[in-house]
Amino acid sequence: MFHCPFCKTSAHSRTSRYLSDNVKQRYHQCMNIKCSATFRTLESIDGVICSPLTEPAITVPAPVATVNRAGA
Repeated sequence: MFHCPFCKTSAHSRTSRYLSDNVKQRYHQCMNIKCSATFRTLESIDGVICSPLTEPAITVPAPVATVNRAGA
């Protein structure tokens, strides 16, 4: 949630759209009825603090060959 740049009251997001994979544009409206300003913001990723761990590949061992015991 952003604050109105004019009266500093909370502003609600009305709509948004992605401009790219890492940038979102949002339209906001001030909740102060006397102000009611509408404005646009950009939200972007400027750095990654901790990336997710990649799961190790699970190797399934080949089945052990069984000896035919019919002739034993």
